[in-house]
Amino acid sequence: MKLHLIRHAKTDQISESGKDFDRKLLPKGVIQSNVLGYYLREQNWSSAVILCSTASRTKETLAILTNLVFMGKTLLSDELYLCDREMYLKIIWNLKHGKDLVFIGHNDGISQIASYFLEKDITLKTSGYLCVEFTAKNWAEVSRGTGQLLAEFRPQVYLPE
Repeated sequence: MKLHLIRHAKTDQISESGKDFDRKLLPKGVIQSNVLGYYLREQNWSSAVILCSTASRTKETLAILTNLVFMGKTLLSDELYLCDREMYLKIIWNLKHGKDLVFIGHNDGISQIASYFLEKDITLKTSGYLCVEFTAKNWAEVSRGTGQLLAEFRPQVYLPE
């Protein structure tokens, strides 16, 4: 089983509404998402179950990726908005399948769950991607340090100021 972790792409610091939840991708974030999508396509991405935060920036990241690579069944989850490691674990351990899983979320939680499964300090930057593999047969069997890092990628995008 594989767990794919994606942090949303680069965003504006302030939204029109003033709410963090409504922050949109910057032009740099749009480019990052496109580069990540091309990277995933080159990796022969296979269908997986996608769980994505309902925040604007994560949904925008997902939409761009979906245009470039088949993402599989997608579920939007309010619980993933700024959640912590414990919420990720609750979601993972309650899954009743052994299919590959993708989370599109936020820091600090997405870095915390990566650190937990790989048992090392991980900080996913914007548009960062990790693929963690497990030998377990279902998600209820995964725990601290049981993952193996298969892939790590972050688009390097430089735009003039």
